[in-house]
Amino acid sequence: MPEDGDDKKQSELPLGEPSVGDSSLPPVVPPTTKTPFQFNQQINIQQIPPRAWEKLSADQIVDLTKTIMSQIEKTDERQFKWAIEQNQTSAKTQRVGMIVGGVIAVLGVGGTVYLAAEGHTLIAGMLGTFLATIIAVTIGNRIIQ
Repeated sequence: MPEDGDDKKQSELPLGEPSVGDSSLPPVVPPTTKTPFQFNQQINIQQIPPRAWEKLSADQIVDLTKTIMSQIEKTDERQFKWAIEQNQTSAKTQRVGMIVGGVIAVLGVGGTVYLAAEGHTLIAGMLGTFLATIIAVTIGNRIIQ
C-alpha cells in the first residue's frame, strides 16, 4: 500500500510542456469502466490510471479510443455470429424432430389401419388411442410454446 508521502511525490511530478494546440482542448476526464478484468485482458488494455490520461495527447486519446471501440465491435460481431449459429442449430434440430415424429405417427396410423383390416380390432383400438393421445399432447405443447 503506498504511503501518503508517495502520493504527494507523484502528484508533484511535472506533466511536461503542453503543446501549442493543447491549450484549446478541454481537460481530459479519465473514463470509468466497469468492464470485467477478463475483458480488459482480452483487449490488452488495463484500467488506465487517471494520471496517464492527463499525459496523453489528443491524438493518442483518439487512437486509444478507436482501438477500444474496434475491439468492442469485434466482440459484438463474434457474439452475434454465435447467436445466429445457435438459432440455426436449434431450428434444424426442431425440424428433424418434427420430421421423425411425423414419420413415426404415419407409421403408427398405418399399423393401426393394417391391424384393424386384419381383424385385430382390440389391438388396433389400443394402438390408435395411444397414438392419438401422444399426437394430441405433442401438438398441444407446440401450440402453448
